[in-house]
Amino acid sequence: MTEKPNIFSFATTELSQDAFIAWLLAWADLRYESVDAQLHGCAKKLIAAFFAKHGKPVPHFTEVTVTRQSKNIDVLCVLDGTFAIVIEDKTHTEAHSNQLVKYLADIQGRGYQPDNTLAIYFKTGDQTCYKAIYRNGFQPFSRRNFLDVLEAEAGTSNAIFHDYLAWLQHWDTRVEAYRTKPFEKWDGYAWIGFYKALKEQLGEGNWGYVPNQSGGFLGFWCCFQDILHVQLVDNRELRFRIDVPDVTQRAALRREWFNKIVQHSEAFGLKTKKPARFGNGQSMVVAVFNGEDFRQTDQNGHVDLDATVRLINQAKALLTSLAPEPVK
Repeated sequence: MTEKPNIFSFATTELSQDAFIAWLLAWADLRYESVDAQLHGCAKKLIAAFFAKHGKPVPHFTEVTVTRQSKNIDVLCVLDGTFAIVIEDKTHTEAHSNQLVKYLADIQGRGYQPDNTLAIYFKTGDQTCYKAIYRNGFQPFSRRNFLDVLEAEAGTSNAIFHDYLAWLQHWDTRVEAYRTKPFEKWDGYAWIGFYKALKEQLGEGNWGYVPNQSGGFLGFWCCFQDILHVQLVDNRELRFRIDVPDVTQRAALRREWFNKIVQHSEAFGLKTKKPARFGNGQSMVVAVFNGEDFRQTDQNGHVDLDATVRLINQAKALLTSLAPEPVK
């Protein structure tokens, strides 16, 4: 069957997503229950999910007022004139310029009580860290969170709803493709899914895009020990890096740590070698995993996440053994 055109494959901006979120929330008003019971139910379930994120019971409400870009707040949903849901909507971008703090200060300045204010960081894209989001009083609401709501209430025949749902499912499928696609077919979305899974399994690490003159790369950083850490790169390399702020020490430390890592790596089940070239910046690659690909495979040729995590933990054990004892 030929796939039909989807409006959200063209309307890809955050403003378009703002519009869909606002449109769906508006259906929670009691007036619209008889118009489309499924959309009304889905909207109420979304509001309930917001309250659950904050660990609060859902109040009884009948009237819903939704506005967009109210003093730069992406979506403001007010229940019965009393409960304010402040939504900062993000796809691929992240919060900046202290904007979250400003939005909460503004909404409380309008007379909404803190106990009746819910701050939601609506993130359909992927982000490596949410510590600052929590610190600023917002609760992340992920793509998977939204899909759980939409997929559970998909009984409506509304074309807008189903176009958005299909678009979001397609996005999620691309991120989860690392599980089943052969390595040569991975795109940036699959790498993001893989890095997210690694972070969850390792219990540490961060990932992100690094621009450079060669076109940039999507990397993952973990296993920090003193000046040492591991870097994974989407060109399949596992790299051992050192961070040396003092320019006068870089050459000597680069040589020292290259020798140490290469000499001791086999004791930890690893083979390492010299990188294609040594740098001379504050952060330098001193050795790399001597294999075609640090990603381990299962019998079907798909990524073996457990085996890959074991390899990274071997690298971590190596760095831990080499790192100097902390000064007491």
